[in-house]
Amino acid sequence: MKKIFNIILINLLFISCLDLIIEEEYYESIILKGSGWFELYQDNQTNSMNLNEDFTFQIWFSGYDNIITEAPCILNLSGASDNLTLYKNPSIENNLMIYFNNIFQEAEIDGLNLNNQTEFHLLSVIQDSASVKIYIDDVLIFNQDTTIRIDNITVGGVLNPNNQVSHLWFGHIDEMRLWNTALTSEVITLHNEYPYKVSSSYEDEYLDNLMGLWEFKINTTGETPSNIWQDINNHDFYTILYTLESMSNEFSIIGR
Repeated sequence: MKKIFNIILINLLFISCLDLIIEEEYYESIILKGSGWFELYQDNQTNSMNLNEDFTFQIWFSGYDNIITEAPCILNLSGASDNLTLYKNPSIENNLMIYFNNIFQEAEIDGLNLNNQTEFHLLSVIQDSASVKIYIDDVLIFNQDTTIRIDNITVGGVLNPNNQVSHLWFGHIDEMRLWNTALTSEVITLHNEYPYKVSSSYEDEYLDNLMGLWEFKINTTGETPSNIWQDINNHDFYTILYTLESMSNEFSIIGR
């Protein structure tokens, strides 16, 4: 009888622990509703970025079906004489508009739906010694044989020269990654095939090249998070979430 009681007790303890784990819930992303944007900084003194060699910047994001006629911007990379901006076409759910200095290009991607806030896609901007490439998921949508110098990265809006922001995004920002290397197409395919938080789900040889990683995975029962995040590996790179006056940005349990 004592042995049976012990088995029952162990089972009850296991069930209790299991319930505790199941009940734990996390925010997975931040939802923007035309209310704010992210800027990346070199350090906590908000010094500008300095990207003029090989790099890759990635965002896991979703879109949102909004009634605003202005094209919302998912990413703006800018420097003294260079600018790369990606907009969602406000009337075509699978169309992205790309402005690269004096070049304009549109990309319609099969299977892309930027009106579905629960459908996440991977945006990758890659610069190597000779070119700039853009991928959506594992599809190459842009390739130019030139390089750019970047000192500002804005996610979810366009930063104008007078520091005013326009074309704010509607949708979720799930994870942002900044690498100090030009990821290959094979690695982009790998990231797309395994769409998980990069820090906790898998390892590859390029993880040592992560300069900045912001995954926005936060326990819902914890303290109210700050709007300033350091790279989770404690590198001296930061992102700040700015919010328009009288508006708010929200944490969301929706994510990958």
